[in-house]
Amino acid sequence: MAEEKKDSKSKIIIVLLIIVIVLLVAGVGVGAIFIFGGQKPANEAQTTTPAATQAPETEKKNDNPLILDYDNSAVALDEDTLQKQFEELQEKAKNGYVNLEFQNIATSDDGINFKCHFGNSSANIEDMFFNIYKDNTLSEQIYLSGLIAPGTAIDSFVSEIKLDPGEYKAIIFFTTVGEDHQTMTSQTPVEITLNVG
Repeated sequence: MAEEKKDSKSKIIIVLLIIVIVLLVAGVGVGAIFIFGGQKPANEAQTTTPAATQAPETEKKNDNPLILDYDNSAVALDEDTLQKQFEELQEKAKNGYVNLEFQNIATSDDGINFKCHFGNSSANIEDMFFNIYKDNTLSEQIYLSGLIAPGTAIDSFVSEIKLDPGEYKAIIFFTTVGEDHQTMTSQTPVEITLNVG
């Protein structure tokens, strides 16, 4: 029985690793096309994001609803290291590396206002946004951030739906975005725990 659970967990980890590798390879391909001046056809479908994902609601500074704006609640983490590491980071980005910075538990007393730490590491060179789903069915999105610049993070979020007291195994997607604020270059799903009550 214990061996079956161990095998099941191993299979889940292997499947998740394969998904992450496929997404990173796809991100490198999109990045290469973007870097070398290629453009995606307007009718090409985005396959790296769940169907429920929409552009984050932030203070709009432009008229194009497909272009994302920065999340105003993000705070600077460590800007001094960005300049020193810039060339090294560009090389890593070309090779598909994305650094994730987060705490895997977010807490709430009321099921709406959560304390958390989700950041875009200063080791990254691209902006990213986060979207959180209630569970692995990806049917109920509970949060979608604006753009988070490298070296910034959010320490709280407000859930789109009120969660009852309990523990939830939620999924957060870390999605990096190109300079145009609309081309997704990579997407990494991670399981986190939401504690309510």
